[in-house]
Amino acid sequence: MLLPLPVTKVRSMALENHLALATLRSGHGGSQQMLCLLKVVYLAYFLREKGRQGGEIELFRAAELALQQSISCAECGKTWSLSEAGQIALESILALHDQQLGTAPAHVYEAAWERLQRFVQSDVRSPIQAATTDLP
Repeated sequence: MLLPLPVTKVRSMALENHLALATLRSGHGGSQQMLCLLKVVYLAYFLREKGRQGGEIELFRAAELALQQSISCAECGKTWSLSEAGQIALESILALHDQQLGTAPAHVYEAAWERLQRFVQSDVRSPIQAATTDLP
């Protein structure tokens, strides 16, 4: 089916994603916000692979690296934080993902979600880092 995601669901997901970034940026973030942002980065990447919205692979790598650095800080007892470059990369990913959510058919989103679930259950460290070349 080519039906889009329901508008209320798209708005709810986008709000959750943007609040996670704002909370992390303010220095009050935690593991829940981090998981939300990792989910967004990987879903946007998987939707990109399906021929939907573009975006350079380096943007995805920068966003993932920023999140990994924040996790490392938290593991050392520091606050969850993002570099300025990391914030910019994540803002760009969120904007891309907002567009994807608004335009991708529901079945394409569901396929990307299923890929995310398979990735989470696998031993693969990162689907983004594993990519050696930019996709067409």
